[in-house]
Amino acid sequence: MSGFEELHALDNEESGAKAAEVSDEVFREKHRKAQTSAKALKKAEGKARKKDSRLAKVIGKFLQTNSNTAVMLLISRCLDHNIPAGLILGLLALVEVEAQKEFEEELGEKAKLLKSPESGQKDKSLVNIDGFPPHIRQATDAWSYGLLQFGLTQPNRLLATAISPEAELFPSLAQLTAFILREYLEKEKVEFDFEKIHELSALILYNVLEKIKLQLDETKELEEGKEE
Repeated sequence: MSGFEELHALDNEESGAKAAEVSDEVFREKHRKAQTSAKALKKAEGKARKKDSRLAKVIGKFLQTNSNTAVMLLISRCLDHNIPAGLILGLLALVEVEAQKEFEEELGEKAKLLKSPESGQKDKSLVNIDGFPPHIRQATDAWSYGLLQFGLTQPNRLLATAISPEAELFPSLAQLTAFILREYLEKEKVEFDFEKIHELSALILYNVLEKIKLQLDETKELEEGKEE
């Protein structure tokens, strides 16, 4: 082997060694990020479980004073299915004052947007509702927007439990939403066919979940872009 060939071989070895070092460093960095993400997720899940436990107690108080056994059964099924208790509380907020106060506390600063559209997102409507008085549309818009804001705090869990890979809503959640919306309309003395209410509530849930999925996808794209 000539001196030039020996030098070329040595360069290749050095380049290979450097590439291996870089590759190893990249692997270690990705592994470190994965561990950090796993720890953060575990911590977030722990907080979510604590919140769920506290919110479940609030929901329990509601169940003690509510005579609607169908609603009680649907709530129990949702909780058993791992639907976040905060979302159920958000649903109840449409018809229960105490639930509304607790849900607004859960949302924190974002709760202000439910009452003051001019201070944040001007158009909070997720569903175009025809035939409802303006104050009903405003209330249902704020309600669905609140569900969206809560959902964005636990997007993966909500998408995994509220809707199937075939894009089918968890039946008990869809039914519970329809029952609550019907109860609200009855209190407001607004006549509406229950089948239409069921369709409307399902549409609200679908739109909330779709917006959560879109935002989650956008976040993932941004994170992947940073890694590149």
